[in-house]
Amino acid sequence: MTRWAVATAFLLLAAGCSEEVGPGTSSGGAPTNDGTRLEVDVPASGRVFLRLAEPEVVVPAGDGAESTDWDLAFSGYDVLTNSGLSGPGDGGALPISREDYEAGELPGTPYLIADDAGGAFTRWYAYDSAEHVIYSRFHVHAIEHEGRYWKLQIITFYGEVQGTPVRALYRLRYAEVLPEGPGPAVDIEALDATAGGIETDDTAPSACLDLAGNRELMLTPAEASASTAWHVCFRRSLITVNGELGGPGKTRGADLHDAETADEDKNLDEVMQRTAASEAARFDAIGYDTLADPAVPYRGDHIATAFTGRWLEPGSNPPAPAKDVAWLIQGADGQSRFVLVVDGFEGATASSPGRVAIRVKQVE
Repeated sequence: MTRWAVATAFLLLAAGCSEEVGPGTSSGGAPTNDGTRLEVDVPASGRVFLRLAEPEVVVPAGDGAESTDWDLAFSGYDVLTNSGLSGPGDGGALPISREDYEAGELPGTPYLIADDAGGAFTRWYAYDSAEHVIYSRFHVHAIEHEGRYWKLQIITFYGEVQGTPVRALYRLRYAEVLPEGPGPAVDIEALDATAGGIETDDTAPSACLDLAGNRELMLTPAEASASTAWHVCFRRSLITVNGELGGPGKTRGADLHDAETADEDKNLDEVMQRTAASEAARFDAIGYDTLADPAVPYRGDHIATAFTGRWLEPGSNPPAPAKDVAWLIQGADGQSRFVLVVDGFEGATASSPGRVAIRVKQVE
């Protein structure tokens, strides 16, 4: 199965003392009601692997890609579970509130997030689980390709054909932004991303955008995976950029308003009230200085997990773990479940959290 097929299917399912340790090792403490404490030295590149039942650092065969002897891995600021694109296991994870964890209120049969491809558009929408409707957050997404910059804003996921609502007919707007100012906005009313999903195979094309040429291309996943002619591709609710895991190109993207996501998830009603007109000013406000700022975290698509964009405190410098979240993690065996809390970083740099202090408690 291709990366596109995996990603599409995934999106449719809807304080104690410790001894000194060396690189790649861990220090443990006695189990408590709050779990067993473990400290892990995290490399800036490569992975350090954990088995959570003990918990302990392990060294699986090879690079761990074919092993189920680990449950969680750290690599720089990426946290991976043994699932999906990260490993062959049946793992996954789910963020839960620290308040619920401390009260002992854990979800009984939760929907767990497997590791999959993601990037600038991973959290472009908010989901209403009661009505099974997704709403654009109207974030402005920055796209960079070989020194050229564009801004792009999703308006809606829903279109209409002969009076009937249709999913994955996107409405969006984008514009190239030059040092002297933005170019004219391009408005697209019905970008066809209806292909894909459980009931279709990978041979049907869906829409991709060549931003430099102001044109739409209809490409199958196989064609998109081999082409550098596009910058952004759409397939159902999956949006990918042509770089790293996303494709063979050099396109990079970033969500310029990602810091707002956590609050939006707590205030869905506010997101639901946003419209193309109400959010036009947000789109218009993004200029060249913003897009060309070295602080913008541009990159291609990469492995996204339940931890991505959620486990770090927004705006912290040096980076620090988020204070209000804990993690329900399913082991590689698909049966064991654990709760993990990240207590702190020691020696964090731009490329690694350094020594990460965690607490792990098995709950199943």
